[in-house]
Amino acid sequence: MRPDRFLDLLLAVVLIVLLFNLHLWVITTGPEGSIAEISRDMLARQNFMHPRLLGVNDFSHLPLPLWLTSLGMRLWGINTFGARFFIQISILVQVIFTYRIAMRLFGSSQVGLFAGLIYLSCPLVLACSRYLSADILLATFELAAIYYILLYHLEKLPAALYGLAIAFAGGLLCGGLHSLLLPITVGTYVLTFGPHNYGIHWRHGLAALIMAVGLTCFWFVHASHHLPDIWAFIRQTFWQDTFFGPPRHPRWQYAITFLLGSLPWWFLVLPNLASPVWQNPNVLPVCITWLALPLGFYTLTGSASLAALLPLVSGFSILVSYWVQFLTKQQVWRYSRWFAQIYGCLGMLAFMVPLGYQILGQPLQSTWPMVITALSTLGLVLLLYRFIRAGVRIRLVAMVLVPSFMLLLYGGYYTQANGPWKESANVVSQIIQQRQLESLPVLVYNEALPSLAFALNKDTITINDGIVNEAYFQTTQGWEPRWIRLGNPEDNLYLRRLMTDPSVLVIPGDLPDRWNWVKINYPEMEWAGRWQVLYRSQ
Repeated sequence: MRPDRFLDLLLAVVLIVLLFNLHLWVITTGPEGSIAEISRDMLARQNFMHPRLLGVNDFSHLPLPLWLTSLGMRLWGINTFGARFFIQISILVQVIFTYRIAMRLFGSSQVGLFAGLIYLSCPLVLACSRYLSADILLATFELAAIYYILLYHLEKLPAALYGLAIAFAGGLLCGGLHSLLLPITVGTYVLTFGPHNYGIHWRHGLAALIMAVGLTCFWFVHASHHLPDIWAFIRQTFWQDTFFGPPRHPRWQYAITFLLGSLPWWFLVLPNLASPVWQNPNVLPVCITWLALPLGFYTLTGSASLAALLPLVSGFSILVSYWVQFLTKQQVWRYSRWFAQIYGCLGMLAFMVPLGYQILGQPLQSTWPMVITALSTLGLVLLLYRFIRAGVRIRLVAMVLVPSFMLLLYGGYYTQANGPWKESANVVSQIIQQRQLESLPVLVYNEALPSLAFALNKDTITINDGIVNEAYFQTTQGWEPRWIRLGNPEDNLYLRRLMTDPSVLVIPGDLPDRWNWVKINYPEMEWAGRWQVLYRSQ
């Protein structure tokens, strides 16, 4: 079968696997919960130009991820599956661009096929498929921009200019200036070391430029008419957060995440650093412009989430795929045996550890879906090792890709069975729904908890007792009933009225002593993870 046909067939199967138990991975607190709740609120109000979080305007997220998340909910309902649906589509599109970029760089459809499959098997890619982040969607536009730069420079197709315009516009609406870093570094390499045919179809180039500017600017032009200080926000989003903002993660985590997120392929690369792969003139520039420079920038600035490393993993997968072509049959057999042992051990641990904890009476559940998936992982590793002919290079990819997907399914069942262990407000929403309290006002003390509002599919009320004030960029007063500031006497009276009626109060940890009077109003109390849920139904 032709590699492109095989890839299309495989991606159809992969999409089914990615969607199979996607609903079991609940929305966590933090940025993921914010994106989900803003998108839910947009869909509920049918207002897609003015994002709100917990009742107040929130422009900390650029619009395209919010629109795609809202569209997913419109198609599949307001739930985890709908919120993360376009993340799965984005992962598949990234595989396709990885395949096509590898074909353009190394002129081999087999290298392209292996590159796409290796990318799909990397732990960071599979982990991101279960997370809601703008940087995951941004990675798609970054890879698209690289592909269209290569396509136009090598083949001079005018359509590539319009594809590049859409890729740049989508990237800017997803991640701001971050979207330009990788295309610029890789594009510089292409223009410098590629064929020296620098001509351009200027009419198509001008039309593509106008298209990119129009697609990028329309939202900011609209927002400038409704926000008092939109340009301060733009400076913050496009400049301050990119170069001078506080690090999102400790800087050492970027290199460690890149290394761990692309395992086990480093076990193949490191012993073969002296292979003839370096004779290809594309390999070293790709290592420098696609891997080293962007990773160095993220490490120095700390300005991106760990999901922003996805395009770097794509470049690494392309290089590994080219590396595989130089392996002898004996090496393919040896590395496939290593991978079979690694994933066999992981499958055995997935089977034994939760079962052992449950037998010992520890708070870790093992369910039948977990057991079946772990045993299936062991069985598939054995079947792949025995029935794919030794020395065939596809054996290496299959020994990683298939058990990785089985362990991804296992992770969903594990998350479902061990809910209190995860950092998610889903355990709180379950108590509220089980006690049939959804119709009552839900108050959250001193914590912005958008994931709870998303899980309940309703607006919650935030009690601000010293956390950072979220009431910025406000042009109306409609947000005030959803955001209670305890320093305001009128808000205190409003809060007491709410608490004297049937309502639910969610508290992170323990209440301060000065709030002991609240417990008189709420006769029922339950713990849900790290939260207390106080309520009175009548």
